[in-house]
Amino acid sequence: MQVFWIKIDKLKYNELFEKIIKLETQNIVFTPNPEILLKTINDKEFENLIKQANYNTSDWIGLYIAYQIIDNNYNKFINIALLPYFFFNLFFRRKFLYEKYGERICWSDLTKDLVQYSEKNNIKITIIDLYNPTDSKKVESQKMFSKLLKDRFKNLNFDYFIYEPNKKSEIIENIKNSDSKIIFSTLWMKRQEESVIEIMQACQNIKIWLGIGSSFDYFIWFQKRAPKIWRSLWLEWLYRLLTWPRKIDRLKRLYNAIFVFIYYVIKYKK
Repeated sequence: MQVFWIKIDKLKYNELFEKIIKLETQNIVFTPNPEILLKTINDKEFENLIKQANYNTSDWIGLYIAYQIIDNNYNKFINIALLPYFFFNLFFRRKFLYEKYGERICWSDLTKDLVQYSEKNNIKITIIDLYNPTDSKKVESQKMFSKLLKDRFKNLNFDYFIYEPNKKSEIIENIKNSDSKIIFSTLWMKRQEESVIEIMQACQNIKIWLGIGSSFDYFIWFQKRAPKIWRSLWLEWLYRLLTWPRKIDRLKRLYNAIFVFIYYVIKYKK
């Protein structure tokens, strides 16, 4: 399925996982959500970065509304009228949507499974984290990151770098000379995709490259993820809204991810 000129692959989670863990070829996996896709409309550089992925997966439920709109021959007025039906399918016909458009592959789930697999099979990983010295809470968590991650995954072999701009060359050289096989970039939208492409060009030892946002924050308890029952009902967004300290910011993001995103999907529908 193509959304704003970005091809989203129709995938099953287990099939994707089995392909990439063979570590035979280099594979970039990005998980574009509505916010990321919206940004690519006016940022062609970002669009080109996303297109370099071997796999773009469906992350976030709003994409399945977009797929239903794009995958019909109705005009925009009929699609607007059909939105309640599309939402009904989202919550009550998930199996049908998965079979037609591929399964939802969330970056947090993929990160957790790859980390557990790496620990079990003694595969070294590298994590590059956001450099933001003005965020005191984040800086404090970064000081404890390696210890907390080691507490959670006792046998995990990993390198951890704060991706400071003036230390990029040194970090990339360290990665290149390591025996690491998997890169996790947590630098957030666009910067994480840029960092993946930067490192990929220099480090042939890396076989899996992922942009994964805040996934590791859940592992070190910097953020609390929604309980499994909320995730299974596709209500993780609501849990975050209820528990997020900056609710206005979260509401703005939800508004963009649902209403603005759907508006542009209908607008650009061919």
